[in-house]
Amino acid sequence: MKKLTFFILLGVMTSFSFAQVAQSTMIELDKMSVPGVIVTITEYDAATVEAALQARMERIGGLKGTNFKGFRLYSGQVLTGFGTTKHDIYTRVIPGNKKNPEIIVNLLVSAETFISPTTDPELNQKMVDFLTNFATNFLKEFDTNQKVSAHTKELEKLEKEYKKLVSDRDKLKDDLEKQEKAVDAKAAEVAKVKSVLENLKH
Repeated sequence: MKKLTFFILLGVMTSFSFAQVAQSTMIELDKMSVPGVIVTITEYDAATVEAALQARMERIGGLKGTNFKGFRLYSGQVLTGFGTTKHDIYTRVIPGNKKNPEIIVNLLVSAETFISPTTDPELNQKMVDFLTNFATNFLKEFDTNQKVSAHTKELEKLEKEYKKLVSDRDKLKDDLEKQEKAVDAKAAEVAKVKSVLENLKH
């Protein structure tokens, strides 16, 4: 029983690890099957993965992208880590569904022909490393930073609202004190006039 449990756990761990490691495969682009690299992601939603990938390519990588046939295309540009040659780089995030929640990230790189383990094994390995690092490191850091930023903004908003409420409360307190003093003063005037009136009647 212990051995069975061990192998089940080992299988789950192996499956999880494998899901984070990119692999070479064939990918459909504009009705053609071309070589590329994919990685499977399960811990994040598709919107977060897509935002992270675009940030990695554009904000961090300095590339300029356009939409093309369901992909994000970075045409004739140099991505640090892929060498100094200009490439056409295609990325795509395929959302999962209820039946299969896995998110698939596609990466295609073309320099006259699409890069594969046979046409350019060195660059292909760099593509695998790039997507693996994205899935295991960059995505987590991006998601954490996004959450920190969102909570920081929420905290700033709440603190601003709190300070305003305290200011309004203090102002009301001051107004109340002034009002109470005015009431006491008016009560004293009333008492004084009443006293004068009583004396006049007698």
